[in-house]
Amino acid sequence: MTVVAGLAGQHVEVEGRELRLTNLDKLLWPEDGIRKADLIDYYLKVADVLLPHLRGRPLTLTRYPDGITGGSFYQKDRPEHAPEWIRTYPYRGEGHVIRFVLAEERATLAWLGNQACLEIHPAPWQVSHPDLPDRLVIDLDPAPPATFEDVRRAAVMVRTLLEQLGVRGFPKTSGATGIHVFIPLVPDAGPEEVTRVAETLARVLRAARPDLITLERAVRNRTGKVYVDYLQNARGKTMVAPYSPRALPGAPVSAPFAWDELEHVLPREFTIRTLPDRLARRGDLAAGLLGAGHRLSDLAGRLRGVH
Repeated sequence: MTVVAGLAGQHVEVEGRELRLTNLDKLLWPEDGIRKADLIDYYLKVADVLLPHLRGRPLTLTRYPDGITGGSFYQKDRPEHAPEWIRTYPYRGEGHVIRFVLAEERATLAWLGNQACLEIHPAPWQVSHPDLPDRLVIDLDPAPPATFEDVRRAAVMVRTLLEQLGVRGFPKTSGATGIHVFIPLVPDAGPEEVTRVAETLARVLRAARPDLITLERAVRNRTGKVYVDYLQNARGKTMVAPYSPRALPGAPVSAPFAWDELEHVLPREFTIRTLPDRLARRGDLAAGLLGAGHRLSDLAGRLRGVH
């Protein structure tokens, strides 16, 4: 299916689901000339690799109805105007139920694009095992004047540590200035336990290079270092999905890469315009994240041997 810009509204069918797409000419990334039609096209082009990373996971959506220069808001609860076929997962929060959207099919991605959903943040757990994460994330975030080169050095340390532990990790650009490394887990522990192990990993990294790595929560105390934000594993936290766009100039994408690309990977090269061709050449470099995971208790035990 090709989305045609220039029409006020366009009825389309995506795998048997009917949708009315609207305001397709709206510029979502104005300086880059990228319209809502381009975003929907991107979601459909990458659907085969994006959907497996979203399936069964409640989504937190970031919507920019007027593009990245306009206002934005987070959406967790399915809007009333959503098509009935959009699947949801009822989650009881603090006194009320949130109907999280689930992205199970291509039509849902087209609908998300039509909602000007520029970023997709899936839960670190699946509805088959609520609140039991099946991934641990190591979030590397540079504090200026630290640069992406510093993040790259920190990621080399992560790769070395994971090799030492015998643990598989899958890196991706954040789509902004950092790198995320995901470790697949067997979902048998809660977010508090996952966070404690992530903190231990972070402390091992800091002990090795205190001049490069910081765990300081106060931004003013991180200056010039790479912040390892282990608290991104805490209950209720989400990370941007692999292949999700970011609401930043240039329409960057959070892009998985191979460890042997680390020395020359440049986040600005991964955009909604370039990712489809890269996927055609390299495939889903985060596919291993969907396979068997490590037991958190095993990871914790191995960490005790290195610190």
